Amino acid sequence: MLFSAPAPGTGICPPLVAFGVAPPVPIGIPVVAHVPLAMAELDVDGPVGTEFAQVLAVAVVYEPDSSVDEPDACDIEAISLRWEGVSGMPDMDDIFSIPDICARALLASIVPQKVLTVQLFENMTGATLATVYHPKQTGNDPLAQLHALQKEEAEKKPNIRERLRKWNEENKDEVKSILSDFADAGELSNSVTRPQNVSMGTFDVSAPLFDGDELGDLRSDDAILRIGDMVELSSEGSRRPMLAICLGRYNGFDHYYTSSGKWFVGLGVKSLFVVRNFVSPDELEPVLKELPSEAVPLETLNALQDLGHGPSRVAGAKLLRKMLTFAQDSEAVYQENAGTLDASSAFIGDPVKHRYLTLYEIAELLLPESYQNGGKFEPAALYAVHRALLQDEVFFRPLRQTGHRRSYLFEISPLSEVHIIQKVEKLVRDYVEKDMGLRKDNNRSSSPVYSFIKNARKLIDQSRENRQWTGSGVIGPSKAKAPSKASEKEAHQWSPTDLEILQFMELWASYQKFPAHSPLQCFGSAILRALDRYENAENYTASTGWTFLQEVGWIPSWEIPARYNIRFPGVEIKRGGSYIRPYFGNLLRHVKKDTLALLRKPWKLTAFCIDSETTMDIDDAVSLEKTSDPNQFWIHIHVADPASSIQAETPVAKFAELVPETIYLPGHFERMLPQALGPDIFSLAPNKSCLTFSALVQKDGTILKTDITPGVLKGSVLYMTDEDVASAINDRREYPNTGQNDEMSVGPIPKPKLPPRKMTRPHLLNEDQKSELALLSELGKAIHARRLEKGATPFFHPRPEAMAYFDHLPQQDIENFTSLTGDPAIRIGYSQGSATDLVENTMRLAGEIAAQWCYQRGIPIPYRSQPHAAQNIAQLQKYTSEVFYPLLKEGIKPDDNQWRQLWSLTGNDELTTTAGPYFTLGVDMYTKATSPLRRFSDLIVHWQIEAALLKEHTSGTSLVGNKDDSFLPFSRQRLDRMLPMIRVREKQARALIRGDGADQWILQALVRAWRFGEAKIPETFQFTVLHVNGRRSIQGRLNWFERTAILRSETMNDVVKMAEARVGDVYEVELHNVNVHANQVIVKALKVLEKVAGPEIVGPEVNQVEAVQI
Repeated sequence: MLFSAPAPGTGICPPLVAFGVAPPVPIGIPVVAHVPLAMAELDVDGPVGTEFAQVLAVAVVYEPDSSVDEPDACDIEAISLRWEGVSGMPDMDDIFSIPDICARALLASIVPQKVLTVQLFENMTGATLATVYHPKQTGNDPLAQLHALQKEEAEKKPNIRERLRKWNEENKDEVKSILSDFADAGELSNSVTRPQNVSMGTFDVSAPLFDGDELGDLRSDDAILRIGDMVELSSEGSRRPMLAICLGRYNGFDHYYTSSGKWFVGLGVKSLFVVRNFVSPDELEPVLKELPSEAVPLETLNALQDLGHGPSRVAGAKLLRKMLTFAQDSEAVYQENAGTLDASSAFIGDPVKHRYLTLYEIAELLLPESYQNGGKFEPAALYAVHRALLQDEVFFRPLRQTGHRRSYLFEISPLSEVHIIQKVEKLVRDYVEKDMGLRKDNNRSSSPVYSFIKNARKLIDQSRENRQWTGSGVIGPSKAKAPSKASEKEAHQWSPTDLEILQFMELWASYQKFPAHSPLQCFGSAILRALDRYENAENYTASTGWTFLQEVGWIPSWEIPARYNIRFPGVEIKRGGSYIRPYFGNLLRHVKKDTLALLRKPWKLTAFCIDSETTMDIDDAVSLEKTSDPNQFWIHIHVADPASSIQAETPVAKFAELVPETIYLPGHFERMLPQALGPDIFSLAPNKSCLTFSALVQKDGTILKTDITPGVLKGSVLYMTDEDVASAINDRREYPNTGQNDEMSVGPIPKPKLPPRKMTRPHLLNEDQKSELALLSELGKAIHARRLEKGATPFFHPRPEAMAYFDHLPQQDIENFTSLTGDPAIRIGYSQGSATDLVENTMRLAGEIAAQWCYQRGIPIPYRSQPHAAQNIAQLQKYTSEVFYPLLKEGIKPDDNQWRQLWSLTGNDELTTTAGPYFTLGVDMYTKATSPLRRFSDLIVHWQIEAALLKEHTSGTSLVGNKDDSFLPFSRQRLDRMLPMIRVREKQARALIRGDGADQWILQALVRAWRFGEAKIPETFQFTVLHVNGRRSIQGRLNWFERTAILRSETMNDVVKMAEARVGDVYEVELHNVNVHANQVIVKALKVLEKVAGPEIVGPEVNQVEAVQI
């Protein structure tokens, strides 16, 4: 609408954009100037109203008149006004209220006493011609004319603020929210979304996930940052990582100084690259002096960062120079080896199998030895390799759930997989270009993608006859409740190209192998869009792709996405359930004769196997032996002994190592040992071999002597549950009242099955057996009391868990899941502690015995220790005795920050060949040795111990003080290489079972209850704020099975402003969406229930500034 006057001396005016649209140029007319008209002087005859909504342009077109002497004089040939009808815009009077005094003065000066014709055209039904008349001006002073016009305008028109206010009142319904250019956590990003600040990815407020009786957070990295360490920081939406130096932890927050000279705080920061001891404490001192000297809340810290009131660049000059030098050195290494690093896949990739290598192993393959110093690569060289790998979006990806203290594990795609990705990319590009008419051959039906889409649409339509599509990352339950089987007639036969497209969709949606910012994300989205079946989807992301795979029968509707995200190196995932390990032939033939047969002691005692009725592998039992001293007793822990029949170098061992513990994820049970070696072969039973860990114990809990003996159970073997044991001895374990007793179920919960073995009930025990159980319980409590004195955790709060039941569903291997009807029943509740602590106390005793026995003989085994805790023992004892443990004993669950504070002092448990204390168990050294049928590290312990027993037997001397490991199956050096990978696999298994896998079963039940009414849930929930993520979202926890949820800015409903939200606030909310695939719950705010009066101190330490030295 507005146009500029001609530039001085040129007669040409640059156009101004009006209402976001540039002015059009009439074709065939020489345009010399565009001049805005005086809007108040426009007089329109005829019914011209709001139907002509948006003014695109006003063009004043003129040519010089040769009859006029003045160079600025001109004849007006035409003035064109053009509208396009867009309903809801302001009417003409409002549009023409925007003045441009300068342009009007120019028009009046060059065209005095002229009548201009204004033609209204395009969609101007019923309009007539209008005229604009410029009265003759007196005087030749343009400035005077300008002042006069300004005065005239001021008198005619109200204040601009009043006009805008009036327009806003009349057009409230037309205000539209501006799309955010932020890609929130977990969302896709591209060249349009705003690159995230590093600080946006530096708060991990997910609840710590502790592994049963071990205080090891399964969601955290093994590596704890020390003061002076340098890390690479990045977030999912960050396209360029940044280097930063750890300044230490103060008042509950980690402080960093970045390579850009900025200071920020974080919580739970994770990094793929760490350089230990990058700077010395002396170099950090100038920066540390400028940190806040007192405890301040997070809001204040954020404000200080925004205002730039942190450590100055002068104070951090040495750090900046050192980080810059490191980056330059790394870049130099990259440039010198660019040819190799850019083509690294050619040197590393396998034709058909995935490879899993650490950064160190990859560097050995790609860089010459000249970059090594003392047999180790310089950090700058490793960083060059690290950055090169992350630039490849297809071949290399770090397994982010698998951090350990040396390096992250990189998954390297096979060449066959890469070829599929490249082929599908080409097919989709070809299809889209044909669909848009960009090819000479625009027949899209000739594209293989078109054929795939036609077939997929049929299957989707077929699926929706039985199951409703939802936007919750899972399709709905079956409408037909009677089970049926997938027949060959109903199973669709995909073509080879179709299968490749499906495999690509699986890589994208199931395995989620592409980074959030990768262009490869768009090809899966393009296929979903072309299907024309997901118009109601919020977006075409991997979550929608996951439901597509369910609808076409590629995976069942109840599949757990976490199985694909949390993968075991070297193991393939079987669609629908279970895992596929490499084929090792007939594994049963590798079971040999008992190597310890001559050493076995017959145990003619009553052995109590205390476990649940449904347990298949019975791998431990306990018995009591009296001595001549009435205050001293032998406690014997008998453990199944597969190690004496399976050698450490056999394929059976390699098979077990790939899945290093039995997977108990509902619906996806997977034994560690092969099925051919079923429970009947090694489970404890009468006359079965065992390895017995024994301790001579006084009634006060003092351990006088320990021993390990191969044996065979010759006495009675009684199978009991912990409930029956507690009932028999009338000693039920007391737990603090936590108030966590909720339960919910969807689907028919089956009746308990008959136990696979004969169970001994309390009334079947004789008095001697009851007395032995009571005494075992008493001695276990005495031993545990001594552990509590050394800092052992007294109690672990119950956590939400889910059980799924498939009894009413067909149990057979199928390739197509489309026609399956029925759904698993799901029960949600809180984990219940055992009714008696007898088993818990004695099993820990066995681990302590095994660790001490091996340590005395110099035998390397997988010791479990907390070396970081030993460095903070004084702080730990004070914090646990004064803050943490009193809460547990009162039944109060410590909040997440208190858990994190405890973890920051203890660190994660390490799997190492060096013995050390385990603070949270209250023992000087510890290993696990009581589940060799279910845990590979226990099997290693047994192999090592039995080799030592044979050595002592053949030599006739004790190995106490031994330093030789040549006779062992695993030398110390070999174990040191093996244990990091075993630890990775263990964490993967437990994070799947107790973390995301269990969470997704709970969310599936929530979707079925919320969307389909299969169970009753509250209409509203209480939402407690855990973290405010800038201006984008709030993370909190619901009062429903401790589910975390997100409150986004668009679901705040004006209940509270994002800037006013504080950690600790409590809001009433309702569900907005539940996404099983994304493991996410989105809620809408309804009202404020509790408001924190002021900024809350997040850190548990509020009275002092204290750095945790590591």
